[in-house]
Formats: sequence, C-alpha cells, structure tokens
Amino acid sequence: MTCTNMLVFKFPSVTSTQDLAEAIFQMINAKEFVIVAEEQTKARGRYRREWYSPKGGLWVTYVIKGYEAEKIPFLTLRAALAIRKTISEYLDVKIRWPNDIVYEGKKLAGILVEGITEGNETAVFIGFGIDTNVKELPLDLKGTSLYIELKREVDNDKILETVISRIKDYEEKNEKEIIDELNNYLSIKNKKIRIVEKNGEKDCMALFVDYYGRLVTDCGIFEVEDVLRVIE
Repeated sequence: MTCTNMLVFKFPSVTSTQDLAEAIFQMINAKEFVIVAEEQTKARGRYRREWYSPKGGLWVTYVIKGYEAEKIPFLTLRAALAIRKTISEYLDVKIRWPNDIVYEGKKLAGILVEGITEGNETAVFIGFGIDTNVKELPLDLKGTSLYIELKREVDNDKILETVISRIKDYEEKNEKEIIDELNNYLSIKNKKIRIVEKNGEKDCMALFVDYYGRLVTDCGIFEVEDVLRVIE
C-alpha cells in the first residue's frame, strides 16, 4: 500500500518496527518508507523501556534517508506536534515533554527517534505508537486509548496518512515556531512534576521548554538526554 506516495510495509506481528526498520533500511531502494505492525512483541521506547503494543493500536516506524544529522534533536518535537495535531481531531491532547502525547495526564502515544550514520549519510527512524483501537490497558501503565475515551473505533490508515503528512509539514517550520507551538500544548506547564534522572529524582515546577528544546524548571534546566522520565 502507499501512504502519501510512499512505500508502506504492513505486518501482522513483529518484535519491533524500529528494530526491523533499522535491520532492513539499506535493502529498501527508497528514500523514505514506513513499516506498520498490527502488534509488537518486543517493542521499546526511550532507554529500551518496554512498550506495550497489542493489536488494535497503530505501531509505526517512518524511515527517512539522507536526513541532516544536526536536525535530529528537534525531530522528536516535530513528530510530537504532528501526532498531537492529528489526535486533537478526536480528543484535546497535550504533549508531555519530550516524547509523550497525553490526555488528562494519561499517555496515549509515544515517540522514539533514532539515527544511523554511515559515511556521509544519515538515516532517521521515527518510531511512534498510538493507542488507537486498543480495548484495554494494564492499570500500571497509566494510559488510555482513543477507543476507551471515544467508545468507538477509528481508522488507523487515515491516522497514519495524516501523521506522516503532518510530520512533513512540521519539517518545514523553523525551530522557534516548533518551540512556541510546543509550549502552547505543554501538559506539564506550571505544574509540579517529578523528574527521574540517571542518578536520582527531583520534584520541580515545570515552567516551559526553551529554544534549545530543554525543559526549564524552578530547580534547573534539563536536557532531553539527561532525563529518563517525567512524571506528572
């Protein structure tokens, strides 16, 4: 099937769309392609955390070859805005910095961006999972789905098409525009949060995201790579 004039591979089940894409991208003679799975059995998020990915959800890796390596740090934020805007057609969702889409504090989607550089060329892998038609979620995940909130199913193919198109749209925006819009939809703005770092935890008041993509709080400024998790 095609998606915005792009090659899309659909699988009933994979261990991880991200791992599959990274394993085969050199074999695919296309500048961009998408891998979609009905379920993932060993999906992973940031820092290789397990990612619950049952049937019903939208589990995707979007691959772009020849990407500018210096633009990768902002790509997570661009993708987050694209997914937020798409889901906002159904629910009033916000972004929990740096890579979660949430509805009333419950996680509804997540993003994992990775890059592989070989020689002078970089390929990026935009992994995202959206709990679309997932009927139920383990209580310990503190998440939700479009089906749970809307009491009806949505069209995964339509959502995929829209997200990919909007990622392309947000690629055209400059970094100031990205950060300004992000702050408009920041779920943790002016809220007490717990920041989990590699060497401990801190309770802080989240203020805003600065033009470097860092989270500014009343107890410091945090880089994305230094934060394991943000808890509302």
